[in-house]
Amino acid sequence: MSQQQTPAPEQPPVRRGPGRPRHADTEARAYRAVLELFGQKGWSGLSLDGVATHAGIGKSSIYLRWKDKRDLLMDALHDLEEHLVVPEETDDVAIRDYLIAHAVARAELYMGEHGRALTHLYSAAQANPDEFDDIRQRRISRGLLALRDRIEQACQRGELPSQTPVDHLLDAIEGAVLVHVLFPSPKTAEELRAGIQDYVSTLVDVQLRGVGAAA
Repeated sequence: MSQQQTPAPEQPPVRRGPGRPRHADTEARAYRAVLELFGQKGWSGLSLDGVATHAGIGKSSIYLRWKDKRDLLMDALHDLEEHLVVPEETDDVAIRDYLIAHAVARAELYMGEHGRALTHLYSAAQANPDEFDDIRQRRISRGLLALRDRIEQACQRGELPSQTPVDHLLDAIEGAVLVHVLFPSPKTAEELRAGIQDYVSTLVDVQLRGVGAAA
């Protein structure tokens, strides 16, 4: 006669130790938080402790990755640049169409989720030149670098006069878009967005006539 086995006693539930759980998206959450706080409070109101609290991340996780608020903000801006939609450059796209596509993309960026952070960046870079020197040298985003290259190619191809002042043309378009978004005539956000294509098209046409581009 077989002997009946005694069932094993149930194991007590495993209790987890105290502490904040790890998050696989720590960097993404920190980037979003630092851009939101920078947009709300500016450079002087930004701190690593504040980012940790806003993101719901342990302070140790923040301080292990970034030595100060500048490093974190720079990383967040570089990450944002990597996700920018830069108008595709192809040989069959005229310089006018490329400039319009670029300017519309820039306007949408300024009107988007992190637009306030980007616009604060200009004043912060002016007030704190040493901390923001690398961003100043890179002209804020890779989109502007791509645009500069495209304008220079247009000069070489004969789409624009060979003596076109590239910096002046670039600054005129970029600056006008920024001012238009920051200081619009009394309009709702929906009206501003709806009219941006017409505004940019007229802006680009005016600038191209100014440098003597062929119609």
